[in-house]
Amino acid sequence: MFWKKSVETGRFEELERKIENLTNERRTLKEEVEDLKIKKKIETEDIKHMVKMKEEKNDLEFQKKVMEKEQEKQAAIATVKDEYRNKLEKNLIAQKDDIKEMYSQILKRLPDVNARLTIKQEG
Repeated sequence: MFWKKSVETGRFEELERKIENLTNERRTLKEEVEDLKIKKKIETEDIKHMVKMKEEKNDLEFQKKVMEKEQEKQAAIATVKDEYRNKLEKNLIAQKDDIKEMYSQILKRLPDVNARLTIKQEG
């Protein structure tokens, strides 16, 4: 039975080595899982950060385009105002000239009268 005991001891040792190997493999797998979890978390945060940066960039571009459109609109309004002011000035000048002409024609038709007004001073 001695040989049987040594066979059982050898088998027991073999099973212990397998258990130790499996324990080591399990520990290694747990470490890999933890590493992968950390890596996933970091990558997720990186993706969120990149998305946030892209959204901010898009917002800035949108605001820039809005400002450009606003400037174009203000320039167009200024142009229309200038044109209207110039047109109004021309009309006013033409009306002034017409009134001067009409007034001079009226004065030409009136007889030349020199009238003197005397003011009585009461004293």
